[in-house]
Amino acid sequence: MHKLTVLFTWEIGQGFGHVMPLLPVARELKAGGHRVVFAVRDAKGAGTLLKSEGFVVVQAPAHPDQFFPAKGPQPQTMADILQVFGFTSRQSLSGLMAAWQGLFDLCKPDVVIASYAPLSLLCARHAAIPTILMALPFELPAAVHPSPPLRIGAPMPDGKVDEKIIQTVNAAFSENLVESVHGIFRATKVFLMSFPELDPFGPRENAEYCGNLFVTDVGRAPVWPESSGSHRVFAYLNASLPNLAELRKKIHASPHAYCIFLRGADESMLRDWQSPNAVVESEAVCLTQAFRECDAVLSYGGPGFISASLLAGKPMVFYVRNLEPYLSARQVAKLGAGILPTPQSPSALMASLDQILSHKSFTEAAQSFARKHKQHSVQEAASRIVDVALRISNM
Repeated sequence: MHKLTVLFTWEIGQGFGHVMPLLPVARELKAGGHRVVFAVRDAKGAGTLLKSEGFVVVQAPAHPDQFFPAKGPQPQTMADILQVFGFTSRQSLSGLMAAWQGLFDLCKPDVVIASYAPLSLLCARHAAIPTILMALPFELPAAVHPSPPLRIGAPMPDGKVDEKIIQTVNAAFSENLVESVHGIFRATKVFLMSFPELDPFGPRENAEYCGNLFVTDVGRAPVWPESSGSHRVFAYLNASLPNLAELRKKIHASPHAYCIFLRGADESMLRDWQSPNAVVESEAVCLTQAFRECDAVLSYGGPGFISASLLAGKPMVFYVRNLEPYLSARQVAKLGAGILPTPQSPSALMASLDQILSHKSFTEAAQSFARKHKQHSVQEAASRIVDVALRISNM
C-alpha cells in the first residue's frame, strides 16, 4: 500500500480543542506507517504534546493573534471572524498564501486534513491537493450567502464583509475560487465532529456527523482533596476568566470536593487556589478518569470537551466567555443535562452546581445522552476518516 504524507492544519482559535480531536486520526495514520506532519497555530501550547506522540510539528502560517475581547464588539458572522484573520487584506492573504504554498512544497502532502484552517483549505484546493475538513459545528458556516448571523435570532447582515472577502480571495489567487464565504470551507470530504442534537446550526445535510473525537486519555491522573465533600466536582477553568478571585472564595466555602484544571495559572495563582476541599493543577488532567470519578462538571470548555462530558453521563454548569462554547452550552441546557447560568456570576455558578447535584434529572438527562450514543467509538470514527484519506489520495 502506498504510504501517504498527511498534513494536519490549524489556523484559528485557542486551546487544545483544535488539536485533541485530530490525535486519534493521526495516531492511526502513524500506526499504518504513514508520515504525519502537524502545522499548528499554537506550537508553544500543542508542540510538546504532539512531539511526545512522535509527530513532526511546525508553526502554521497564521495571522497575528487578534481575538475578540470578551467585553468588546463580538463577531456577528463567520465573515466577521475571517476579516479579523486577514481575509479582507490582499497583502496579508498573499503573504500567508506564499507561506502555505512553501510549506506544501517542503512537506509534499498527499492529503491535507484541516481543523479551522480555511486558508490552508484554499491553498490546497488551488494546488489540487485532496482535503478533509474536520470541523466543530461553529467552524462550518451554513451554506447560505451572505453569511448568516452566529447569534440565534440576530438580524441578517448586509453582506458587505462577505463581498469584500470574496473579492480579496479571488484577487489573491488570481482565479474565481469562491463565490461565498461558506465556499471557503469546501473540502473533498467534510466531517462534523459532533452530534446533530449538539449542533446549534443543525442538523445539516452537507456534512457527515462523526461524533466526538476529543481525546480524553492524555494528561495527569486527577487528584482529589482528602476531605471527601458531599459531592465531587471536576472544574475545567481558565486563568483569564473574569471574577476568578470571587469564584475561588465561593469554591473554598463550598461543601463539595473539587479537582480543578486551571489552564494558564502561574505558581502564585495555584497557591491561592489550593484549599482543603480543592486540588488545583495547571497541567492537563486525564479527562477519562476525571469524568469517571466526579458527580458534575464546571466548565468553560468548548464543544469537544462538552461532548466528552456528556458521553461520560456527567451534567454540566457552564462558565463561558466566548460565543462558541455559549452556543454549545445552550444545546446542553435544552437537553436538560446542564445549566447555563444568567448572569454568569460566581454566585449563580455555585447555585447552579448545587441545583444539578441535588436534582437527579440533570444527571439522568446526561446519562440518557450517553446511552443514546453508547455505540459511538472514537476509534471507529477515526478509522472512517483514515479510510477516506486513503481513498481520496488515489482519486
